[in-house]
Amino acid sequence: MKAVVEDITNSETRDAVRSSFQAQFKGSQFADVKRKAIDELRAVSGLLDTKAPEEAAAFKAWLLSVAQKSAEAGKEGGFLGFGGVAVSEAEQATLAEISSALGASAAPGAGTAQSPSV
Repeated sequence: MKAVVEDITNSETRDAVRSSFQAQFKGSQFADVKRKAIDELRAVSGLLDTKAPEEAAAFKAWLLSVAQKSAEAGKEGGFLGFGGVAVSEAEQATLAEISSALGASAAPGAGTAQSPSV
């Protein structure tokens, strides 16, 4: 997991990942992007379970935590900053799909949006 975090902090790696994602999702509609992203999370989950079973749960929890923090980043609805909800129903549904794709062991709130410490 440390290697993943170190790779993410490398600007060349970030650029390569960004380019790969842009190529993979180019021309896709939102529903397709969401489906492809969820499919990728399922693949990552399986890979983690196979290649790093002792670290899989913590890494999945961290990924889910990042998704949760992203969903909470801005309020939905309301007017001029009043009212609204922190996480919309659509975001909650997507978080449930992400949790399912990552497996039941990655419960919301189990990790933090900071780098894994393993």
